[in-house]
Amino acid sequence: MSKERVKVGFSRFIESNKLETTSKYAFRGLRDLTHLSLVNNNIKALPRDLFIDLDSLIELDLRGNAFECDCRAKWLMTWLKNTNATVSDVVCAGPEDMKGKRLNDMTSLQNECVSTDFILHQSVASESLSVDTFSYKNDVYVAMSAPSTESCMIFQWDHIEMNFRTYDNITGQSIVGCKSVIIENEVFVIVAQLFGGSHIYKFDDDQSRFNKFQDIEVSKISKPNDIEAFQIGSDWFFVIAESSKAGLSTLYKWNDNGFYWYQSLHEWYRDTDVEFLDLDGKAHLILASRSQVPVIYQWSRSNQKFILQGEIPNMEDVVVVKHFRIKEELYLAMTRYIGDSKVLRWGNKQFAEIQALPSRGSMILQPFSFKERYYLALGSDYTFSQIYLWDEDHKIFDRFKEVYIQAPRSFTVVSTDRRDFIFSSSFKGNTQIFEHIIIDLSL
Repeated sequence: MSKERVKVGFSRFIESNKLETTSKYAFRGLRDLTHLSLVNNNIKALPRDLFIDLDSLIELDLRGNAFECDCRAKWLMTWLKNTNATVSDVVCAGPEDMKGKRLNDMTSLQNECVSTDFILHQSVASESLSVDTFSYKNDVYVAMSAPSTESCMIFQWDHIEMNFRTYDNITGQSIVGCKSVIIENEVFVIVAQLFGGSHIYKFDDDQSRFNKFQDIEVSKISKPNDIEAFQIGSDWFFVIAESSKAGLSTLYKWNDNGFYWYQSLHEWYRDTDVEFLDLDGKAHLILASRSQVPVIYQWSRSNQKFILQGEIPNMEDVVVVKHFRIKEELYLAMTRYIGDSKVLRWGNKQFAEIQALPSRGSMILQPFSFKERYYLALGSDYTFSQIYLWDEDHKIFDRFKEVYIQAPRSFTVVSTDRRDFIFSSSFKGNTQIFEHIIIDLSL
């Protein structure tokens, strides 16, 4: 008669040895271990998944240690919630705000235990001034103005190769801006040029390429510097900021057949940037200029025009204005090539400065966000560009990372396949594509 083998467990006592930690493989393969004691050591942290092989564990004693209940303890906190073993109290010795608390009782740590980084994903062998992105039929595209190659380069995200590949190329003369607009499921790209006028191209589904759709009336535009496209109600508009002394920033409106002149703005001021934003529920434009402080226009519903409303005082030499929101609060990022760039917050019907960032040689201070983390990218023509991260406790941006880009002119967010990228255009070097990654600090 055969006898059934009885599984016999065993115990291990590693006590009073002044251990501060142990090897992550210390208990590997001990599937019959039923009782484990690490009492009265000086353990501050244990390696992740230390107990993963202990299938038969009945009792674990961790008393008399000095556990730091920081990110290193996150895995242990989760394990305590899921194990069937009886575990002694795991009392926190630190950090100071966790001292004396039981890790057994916690469902989360005060620190979220993740950080982020920006790593180079891809480099495009071309200089560029601006980058824009659009989605069409479940694909993600990027339009990049490249004056040195006299083209507006169109890239498409390749879901197989997991990179951005060349899709089309719109050629022209000294192209300084490419801006996409999707109207009734048709894709248009506005192409601003220094020579030969500016044009609008339309995507042809049959040919899978962009063809010229319309010449833009640009009698008052000789040196376009920025394009901003937006919608008010059901109407589509775009503005070209004109940076020549004799030019005129101009608003165009869509009329089902194309975009045509609608309103002239801001004469004789050498505008460098235009920003559309919703301010207290009303449409506004902010124009930055080489020759005066930024001015604010408000859309008049009765006149169906933009009316000059005011200015942002004490903000001379602003070359670019970008708006962003953090938890319903409205902010402006004001780029200055000379002096400090500024961050302003909207409140009490005015913008007030909350932070100054040293920015000699900067042509762009770009706000962007990924996964509830808010950043500012501050480009520099003379040194490393800086990425700042928002500190929610102190309500300011802290320096986070340095990246080297030759003469950066724009930072543009592109997200696809649950991955997040930032395109960094360069006036003197390759266009760099960085990926935003999440780092688990509890590993």
